[in-house]
Parts: sequence; C-alpha cells; structure tokens
Amino acid sequence: MPGELLPIGTRPTLVASFDPPGAAEAFGRWRAEQSGALAEVPAEALRVEYGRAPQGGLFVRVRIDEAHLPPSLGPFGADR
Repeated sequence: MPGELLPIGTRPTLVASFDPPGAAEAFGRWRAEQSGALAEVPAEALRVEYGRAPQGGLFVRVRIDEAHLPPSLGPFGADR
C-alpha cells in the first residue's frame, strides 16, 4: 500500500479518558494524582481535549506523544 511504513512522527497515546457527569472533576483529581509523572512530559507532547458528549455534558481526553510517555504514569479508571 502506498505510504506504508513511512515515518509519520509522534503518535499521541490516550492515557486518560473521563466521561460525563463529573468529567472535569475526575480529570482534576487524576491530574493531581499524576502530577509527578506529568511533570516529566514536555508541554508540546501533552494534549488535553475537551468536548461535548452526545448524551450531554463535558468529556475530557488526555493524550501524550508515545515518545514521551513517562513510565511512572499510573493507570486511570473510567469513572474516577
């Protein structure tokens, strides 16, 4: 297939996802708990995405470029 195996740069990995209700609060708790690990991530490698869920309410997704994933980053729960 054309373009296969071409380097495409860094790929963001989903490291946390929070759905409504309470997504913003859950994201805040997760960010506080993971502050040490997140301090290792360069700002340009971190993406925080906010949006409206189809059922209403705010969702939050956190992605980090795979080259900058800190090994000390802990797991996240779906509805923390």
